[in-house]
Formats: sequence, C-alpha cells, structure tokens
Amino acid sequence: MKESTREIHRSYDELGPIQVLDDGHKRYLAFGTDDEQSCQLIRQPYLLQHEYTRAILLSLLMVEPKHATVIGTGGGCLLTTLHHILPECQLQGVELRREVARLAYKYFQLPKHPRIKLHIGDGFQYLQESEIQTDLIIADMYLADGIDQQQLSAQFIATSYKKLNQGGWLVLNYWLDHKLESHLAEALQQYFDQIYMCDTGGGNWVIYAGKTNINNNLINESKLKSLSKAAGFSLNYFLKRLVTLA
Repeated sequence: MKESTREIHRSYDELGPIQVLDDGHKRYLAFGTDDEQSCQLIRQPYLLQHEYTRAILLSLLMVEPKHATVIGTGGGCLLTTLHHILPECQLQGVELRREVARLAYKYFQLPKHPRIKLHIGDGFQYLQESEIQTDLIIADMYLADGIDQQQLSAQFIATSYKKLNQGGWLVLNYWLDHKLESHLAEALQQYFDQIYMCDTGGGNWVIYAGKTNINNNLINESKLKSLSKAAGFSLNYFLKRLVTLA
C-alpha cells in the first residue's frame, strides 16, 4: 500500500476489526492485519488487482458457467468481475461476515443486481445444506489469521464435488508457503478427474479440480484472447504457469 493510504472506515464484529483503506486510486479491505483481503481499482472496479484472483479466471477457459458460486467474497471483487465478463451467468456469493458484505456494497461497488445473490453464513455449511447445483465453485475462505482450515478438509472437497454439475470445476486459493498437504492432494485425486495448479507469482497457489471427462479438450485456448480482453489483462502469463498435479 502507498504511504498516502488512509483509513476511511473501521468497524468490528465478533471476529474482530474490519478496515477499509483508500489511497485515492485503490481501495483495500483488511482485517486489522498487513494482509489485503481485497483490493480494487476505484475507476475500474471489475479490473482484478491481486495476482491470485487473476489466476482464478483461468477457470473460465475450462468451463462456461451458467451458475457460479464464490465462497469468501470479501470486498466482492471477483463477483464484480464475473458479473462484468459473464453477462448470462447467475452468481452466488457466500460470505461469513455480514459486516464485510455490507461494506462490499458500500465501499467496493458490488453491484446490486438480480444475477448476484449473497448468502451470509459459513461457506462449508452452505455447501452442505444448499440444494443448488453449480458449474463453478471458487473457494477463497480466509480469516484474519490465514486460510480457513475447512477449505483444506477432505469433507469440503467431497461436498464441493457433489454440488458441481458434470463438467464443473472447483477452484481453491491456497497459500504458497503451505506445502500441499497429502490429505488434500489425496482427496482431490479421489474425487476429481483432472487437477491443475498455478503458482501465481504473488505468494499463492491456485488449484483447479475438474469434474470432467479427461478425454475432452479441457482448456479452450481459443477463448484466451477474448477473455483476456474482457478481463483487462493477459491470462497467458498464468496459463504458462499451469502444471498438472502429479
């Protein structure tokens, strides 16, 4: 963050402080730590700023979702971007903290639109109890002290698999300084037919797990140029960093 960054909002809930910071060009969401939970370009709110969120969009080369679910919405940046580049897609956000959701609308320009629904509650519980089937699950469940351990559990992987339509993909944001725990790798390989990983270059792994027929063409590179144009940046950088989980 720039030295000119100033705090424009601070509130508290049962999980601690929630800050909104602004440097005149970008707006940041933080949970009272040095880590940015969300970052948004004020004049182009759909243009993703974090490397890992940009890498997540690679999943749109793997599936053309009619319904997508984002668990752990933070400032709503991914929802805003998906709403911008997928005009026919129904979007379901799940956010643990009601105050965070309120601030996403107030400070981060999350659209109030019929195609975007927002559920307040625990993401894993939502997956277990919801009757909705989806084409894309993006899990970005982080708390002030790091990743929500539920996202790394075999039960979460199994439940995500059940909620995905055939041809759907699960996308996980994962810290690079964590080695891929064997139980997580085993759970992914037990349920999913194809698994990719991308070192984003910004301190995160993004994992893509497909409920798909591996005999099909899994990555539609013909969409790379148009998707990059819609997103406002080149996805080729991340595509080149994509590796298969052995």
